[in-house]
Amino acid sequence: MFHRGDNAVTEEHSLDESLLVEPESRRQPWREFLASTPGRLSVLGIALVTAALATGAIASAAIGARQQRIDVLRTHTEPLAYAAEALYSSLSIADAAATTSFISGGIEPREVRNRYNQAIGDASNALVTASNGVSSTDAGALRLLSEVSRHMSVYTTLVATARANNRSGNPVGVAYLGDASALMQDTILPAAERLYIEQSRSVADTQAHGARLPRAAFVVTAGLLIALVLAQVYLARKSKRRVNPGLVVASLLTATLLVWLAAAALVSTSAIDRARSEGAQPLATITQSRILAQQARADETLALLQRGSDEQSEIDYEAHSSALADALGRLQSDARPEVADALAALDGWRAAHEMLQQSLAAGDYSGASALAIGSGEIASTARFAALDESLRTGIERFRTEELDGMAAAYRSLSLLAVGSMVIGVLCGFAVGGGIWPRLNEYH
Repeated sequence: MFHRGDNAVTEEHSLDESLLVEPESRRQPWREFLASTPGRLSVLGIALVTAALATGAIASAAIGARQQRIDVLRTHTEPLAYAAEALYSSLSIADAAATTSFISGGIEPREVRNRYNQAIGDASNALVTASNGVSSTDAGALRLLSEVSRHMSVYTTLVATARANNRSGNPVGVAYLGDASALMQDTILPAAERLYIEQSRSVADTQAHGARLPRAAFVVTAGLLIALVLAQVYLARKSKRRVNPGLVVASLLTATLLVWLAAAALVSTSAIDRARSEGAQPLATITQSRILAQQARADETLALLQRGSDEQSEIDYEAHSSALADALGRLQSDARPEVADALAALDGWRAAHEMLQQSLAAGDYSGASALAIGSGEIASTARFAALDESLRTGIERFRTEELDGMAAAYRSLSLLAVGSMVIGVLCGFAVGGGIWPRLNEYH
């Protein structure tokens, strides 16, 4: 109260609440919540649940992708490589049989004709199998298969014409056979060999990629385990309780997943390495050995058909047979009976070939022909047949080792893709069950 002139004036002073309370537009209650202990616990729980689910999903995806690569290798890539090898071998056998049929002159022996027909049939089957297995995006393989298919029909026509002239006693049959053999050796077989090499390289690359450990799955799982341990330390300080049952269960689940990942990855990697070292690598060598043997046999029969006048065929035979001996020598460390049998058969075949060359040098063509296509045990045909059988058996044995290793690698991952996702979900529930009771204490 105060006087203004003769009048007394009364003025009331009121408190301006706007000076004490923060304006509504500037309030941020979520910050206050996050700064509080309940807010921090909520954020911790959400982060851990999300991390658990993400870990399960990442581990499941990594293992699923690894298992899919192994399955594609087992059911697609490897069978395609095997079909390419069968295609090459069958074509080589057909060419050698066609050439052999001319050595005797006139009508070829029944077994030689049957061997040629069987080889052409096997080559056609392998061509169909390879064509069905090649991806539509693999332009290189499709081009090679188309080239083989197109020229194989030309080859069979030339051989049929040559055989018809040979039965009629027309010398021109040998010329047709030469054209057919040149087509086979210079065009068809190189294309089939390139196809086999490309598919074998694809098998090796897939095996090498499949042998790598799933690092992403290990990293996220180990990171989740560390986060769970740190979360338990934090809760122990806040709640004054040493153990949080929910987080302990989540930690045990995560540790189980980590151990499972390590065990399955090691078993899978070991199986793939075994498939590669005991199967794929020696398989590639012995397959190449069979290819060299077929090439050497074609050289031998061509040289005989030319009555020893073709020196290049003999030079090629020596080169191919020497390379074959070197390849089989590299396989001796495997101590497989098929390899030992193949080496013994190769020695016998080379000895028969030496006798054949001596007969040709002496002008004894009939004796050389008997050694080349005779049915006796010392004949070149019998020795080569023993060699080819040993190589074929070795290919089957090494391929079985490879397939068994890949099957073991696939089985070791069978349940892990689903199991990791299940463990991730259970871990999320366990985290929620551990954090929720602590939050309720603040209500």
